[in-house]
Amino acid sequence: MEVLKKQQLPLDNRLALCASFVREGTALADIGTDHAYLPIMLACEGKIRSAVASDIRTGPLQNAESNILRFGVQDKIRTVLSDGLDNVPAEEAEDIVMAGMGGELIAAIIKRTPWLYDSSRRLILQPMTRAYQLRLFLYAEGFAIAEEKACLSGKKCYSVMRCEYDGIVRECSRGYAYIGSLSEDDSEAAEQYIHTVIMKLKRKINGLRRSGDAAKAEEYETVLREIAEAAPNIARYSE
Repeated sequence: MEVLKKQQLPLDNRLALCASFVREGTALADIGTDHAYLPIMLACEGKIRSAVASDIRTGPLQNAESNILRFGVQDKIRTVLSDGLDNVPAEEAEDIVMAGMGGELIAAIIKRTPWLYDSSRRLILQPMTRAYQLRLFLYAEGFAIAEEKACLSGKKCYSVMRCEYDGIVRECSRGYAYIGSLSEDDSEAAEQYIHTVIMKLKRKINGLRRSGDAAKAEEYETVLREIAEAAPNIARYSE
């Protein structure tokens, strides 16, 4: 029955990758849960002991509650109306998933949640935009990006980061901020992610040069050179 339930869930590659980073037997908090497919799948698999599914909007939470009842996991998952983690108890959030929102919003949520600065927590982050800002923020705040993988979902490519606080403030080069450790991943998804970053940077540089901002264009040229050093094969492919 559990296999059947799992197959019924429309979980895309992006959320499936997030789920793969969740620890066995953890108390999960899924922030911005929408339909709660991620915690439902993990509850059906028996991977988690409990979950809080939170969202800032009542509509998605009503959908989440309906799905939780439909799959019969109401003993494992409860819903919470919350702006980020504001109304989520720390003791119910050992592994925290924040997926499907901008990198700057994820950073803001972390910054205003002091109990996340704790080595026992695991943050699983999937920024839809501004991933480079999130990587810069994490390093400056003492979070280690322990693992990062990319996935293809539909026609887009996404990165998922597994992060833990260790209090060590790290230097983060501009090149790393844009591609993270994905240069060490030989998957098709990682290659596509880096290629997309390179092409966006090249368009930005061309636009800056056309507008006469040579100094700013050169800043981004430096980023491109750093990426080319980290991922030379993909950089050549993107020429």
